[in-house]
Amino acid sequence: QRQLSGKCAMRYGVACGPVTVGVLQGKCPAFDVWGKTVNLAARMEGTSKPEVVQLSEAVFEAVSRHPSSPFTFDKPHVTVAKGFGTVTAYFIKSSLERPPKPVMMALGLEPAFGPFHFD
Repeated sequence: QRQLSGKCAMRYGVACGPVTVGVLQGKCPAFDVWGKTVNLAARMEGTSKPEVVQLSEAVFEAVSRHPSSPFTFDKPHVTVAKGFGTVTAYFIKSSLERPPKPVMMALGLEPAFGPFHFD
């Protein structure tokens, strides 16, 4: 038998844009989200580094132009995303503090409790 190390390294991908949502009927109804934006977020996650948040260019533009953005970013890089070709992406390097409520609201997110760590 193989011994597992017990460490799980997550990758994160974030994109923004229009999506289609719906409820799939069947034995157990399920809520689902579809669209190009969902696919791009999945590609951002798939090409990210372990324990790093990778942003699409649209998300980077929305977050970085906000005057109270608490994030610092690595230089832009190009990644190949299936179905999209080459796309410009950004890694979040660090968070100076919890994202302020206006930034979270601009992204359509509710502020959550707890620290933000991007190590």
